Amino acid sequence: MAKIFPFKGIYYNKKKIKKPENVMSPPYDVISPEEQEELYKKSDFNFVKLILGKEFSGDTQYNNKYIRSAATFEGWLRHEIMIHDAKPGMYAYEQRFSLKGQKYTRLGFIAIMRIEDGDRGRLYPHEATLSVPKLDRIELIRASQANLDCIFTLFPDPEGKALKPFKAAMRRKPLIELKDKDKIIHKLWKVDSRPIVNKVIKEMKDKSIFIADGHHRYEAAVRYKNEMKERNTKFSEEEAYNHVMVFFTPAEGKGLVILPIHRMIKPIQNLEIGQFEDELRNYFNITIFPFSKRTEKKARKHVIKELEKSSDQHSFVMIFKDAPKFYLLKLKSEDMVDLLLEEGNTPQYKHLDVTILHAIVMNRILNITAEDQIKYTKSADEAIDSVFNGGHQVSFLLNPTKIADVLEIAGHLEKMPQKSTFFYPKLLSGLVINKMIHGEKIEY
Repeated sequence: MAKIFPFKGIYYNKKKIKKPENVMSPPYDVISPEEQEELYKKSDFNFVKLILGKEFSGDTQYNNKYIRSAATFEGWLRHEIMIHDAKPGMYAYEQRFSLKGQKYTRLGFIAIMRIEDGDRGRLYPHEATLSVPKLDRIELIRASQANLDCIFTLFPDPEGKALKPFKAAMRRKPLIELKDKDKIIHKLWKVDSRPIVNKVIKEMKDKSIFIADGHHRYEAAVRYKNEMKERNTKFSEEEAYNHVMVFFTPAEGKGLVILPIHRMIKPIQNLEIGQFEDELRNYFNITIFPFSKRTEKKARKHVIKELEKSSDQHSFVMIFKDAPKFYLLKLKSEDMVDLLLEEGNTPQYKHLDVTILHAIVMNRILNITAEDQIKYTKSADEAIDSVFNGGHQVSFLLNPTKIADVLEIAGHLEKMPQKSTFFYPKLLSGLVINKMIHGEKIEY
């Protein structure tokens, strides 16, 4: 069962931080070097200094971005730039946003969840992880002894009961409210009423929890817990480090939006477009959309619309360097994928677009094995431009993964290829922190 608890959150002090939009940050994994620099300039207290510190050539084991992050965090607490709640609570979190002319509202809550060993819990990841970002996050946890960001999770709640206890509290003025640079409105309410918290705990105790975003952070939290457990001969499961800060939102919520993550491939030696086309035609029906410099923008919009219209046909758009055309690839038969993948994989996993692209194109045709050979973006324009004007040789545009497929695959304990989903919008970083205080027990 999912064991969740209120916690004593840490957040920016409104008496000292008058404009929260100046100190909040996107999550670390979507911040470009240019945006990192902009956030540093925006405020001396921008949250990016904690989650994505700058690196310097003279960094050592004892003086590096993780050590500096922890020291900055402690300094902000000492000078009350951030303050620590005296009473444990949960935090209702609402995001209002627009996408392609449609308005959405996503509602959930933030609490801490006990990390369970093996099959004792009901937490299901859905994506494979990468080694480098996982190591990065564990180093940050070791230094800060805190969950600086939430794990983003989904849970089934067809009757909509789990969030009802928060409704009365949300009529009050939020603890934090701001509009970010993408015009997304974020609101956070502190809820510390014991009857309300107990109702939420009761509603959640039998729920299965699915990780939507934050797989690297979760695996880092598990590793940190195991490291600390080895040092503690009287481990009881109630230790603060045996918990992780989590955002929970219903899987049925109307504010759940998944965007595709497109693939950009670095140059591959001896890869020629003619031979590549021939190999692709063994598996895909290909429609070509040629263009000139004058008609490229129009052709780009047209082929993206065609991709969206063929979302149930395992389709991809391909762009190849120095080839003035877009390729729309449609899988000939799912049987081809079934032959390439292990018998143990479920049909839902085998027939995901991202699985098909990786199994046939990345693995079988291109023989890509290195993590750093592929770059990822949620922007179709960036993926296309990276081939026309950047250093990539070929890009693939995908349709988004369906939420039902995420839950189905995770429920079968399978993991999609890394970067299979982009839940939009990301959770804002800097709203609340969970500090794992040494010697503290989590009980309620």
